[in-house]
Amino acid sequence: MTRYGELAFERAQELCIATNLGIVTPEHLLTGALIVLAESQGDVILPSLEVMARALIAVQGVGETAPEGLPMFGSAARQAIAACAATVQQAGGTDVGALELALGTIASGEVNPMFYGALGLTKLELIAALGS
Repeated sequence: MTRYGELAFERAQELCIATNLGIVTPEHLLTGALIVLAESQGDVILPSLEVMARALIAVQGVGETAPEGLPMFGSAARQAIAACAATVQQAGGTDVGALELALGTIASGEVNPMFYGALGLTKLELIAALGS
């Protein structure tokens, strides 16, 4: 896992905390990776942070009370991470960064299709924006 991959996990958990949710979903994971990519690669054209936050809230909502401790990665997020790791290994790689995490999460099929619509993009448009 690269530092950017670790940052994406941290951002996903921060997003959960900000919305009072205790479970990291694939949408949190993807948004965390997109935020890290936007922060680290200014040339990547992605939705704004505000648009990403609205899309995440539209799909996952907001909890009433803050969770105790760090949010846990839910089963769908863990499946997306496993699919991502398998894809990187099959390509002969060893490191998972924010880009690999974003693309792997998309490819896993675990992201709610409504999330893409709330971003104002199709899944293919988002993949193209990521440069793949």
